Amino acid sequence: MAEIIKADASPEKRLFISLITRDISLVAAFLDLIDNSINAAVEPVSDKLETAEDYQRALQDEATKPTVDIFLKLDKDRVEIKDTAPGISAKVAAEHVFKFGRASGSGHESDRLSVYGIGLKRAIFKLGNKIVIRSDHIEGGFDLDLDVAKWAKDAQQPWTFLITPRQPAKAEDCGTTIEVTELYDDTRRRLADGVFFGQLRESISKTYAFYLSKFVKIYVNEIRIEGFDIKIGSNHASEIFAVDDVTCAVTAGIGEPQAGSFRDKSSGWFVFCNGRAVISADKTPLTGWAGGGLPIFQPKHRPFLGTVFFVSRDAERLPWTTTKSSINEDSAVWQEAKRYMATIGRVVISFLDSRYNDEGTELASLDLQTAAGERVSVISAAVSQKRMFELPKQSAPESMRIQYDAKVSDVKRVEEYLRRPGMGGAEVGRHTFHYFLRNEVGE
Repeated sequence: MAEIIKADASPEKRLFISLITRDISLVAAFLDLIDNSINAAVEPVSDKLETAEDYQRALQDEATKPTVDIFLKLDKDRVEIKDTAPGISAKVAAEHVFKFGRASGSGHESDRLSVYGIGLKRAIFKLGNKIVIRSDHIEGGFDLDLDVAKWAKDAQQPWTFLITPRQPAKAEDCGTTIEVTELYDDTRRRLADGVFFGQLRESISKTYAFYLSKFVKIYVNEIRIEGFDIKIGSNHASEIFAVDDVTCAVTAGIGEPQAGSFRDKSSGWFVFCNGRAVISADKTPLTGWAGGGLPIFQPKHRPFLGTVFFVSRDAERLPWTTTKSSINEDSAVWQEAKRYMATIGRVVISFLDSRYNDEGTELASLDLQTAAGERVSVISAAVSQKRMFELPKQSAPESMRIQYDAKVSDVKRVEEYLRRPGMGGAEVGRHTFHYFLRNEVGE
């Protein structure tokens, strides 16, 4: 019998780093760092955020106020993110935080925004070569000083990071700071681009609208970021269902006009996973438009606003991708959600289509506002109880258009009789109608 030889299948660190960072944008990398801080911020109340209804109660609880600050400081030479969350203990850091992946039964299923256990590592590897992490925790935190280039050359198995335990800290002194220097050229170029900071602030505002309202305050270079708060009419449709350990609330209604008109950035579908926005203002086949149960999105549909709110104790069961910037279309819970989206979305779309008569004339926008009802927070509406979109009662029209053909020569004869040459067919028609109404019917 031939000798069995074990072929070397150990991973190459440099290839691994390249693979996990290649398909993530710089903005998404910063969001991964913020996810890490928000996870720590909500961990003390994670058992109260297990269903869509739990998120609604958190929103409605006036006693719930932001308790954690997250500071993001960026310049061309250095990136730092610092938070005042409870921190990471040395034990958790040694056993879980730096693993590439989440082991089943690791005890961190309470993490709301950690999907596959690669976000933090991928983010810091994306930014630069020198990484320093300091975390203070009431049970004792840790220090990490990592040179990525040197670590990548070390072929020793298993992979490890060397951390130094810190003394236990007082609760008010807890928190985590991550500093990245020796930034890569791609990072430096993006940070030197003035457009980038606007994109980052907008992404943070949209992505963490729920958390910014109740749990954390986020600052980018000392500028506080306000949550993207769009409104939806109280007259909206809503359905709630569950698949395995995931609950989902689907809502569709009429959004809020901005400066008197409806804008693309606040229309379409908004998808949330555990309170984190994954998709914003989507109008593509991904969310059912153009063949997935809904028509091709047109300008007349701009008042449409829909939300899909997924919640699960196990973040890996949610239908988001590893970058948390899109949806896994093959997910069973997503396919079920799309059926609900099409069903309740069509009712609102049909109403919007009905706002145009046979001649293409748009009805008064006041009627649209009346149909929408009082404005409420889109996050709150996203987890409301089951309800139907109520079609407004339309009153009978008070006027109609009368059209008929007449010989040009006859119209000219009427103009001459009235001694008003050139008055035109429309005016002749009105005059003769009123003449008949007054003399034959009687007013």
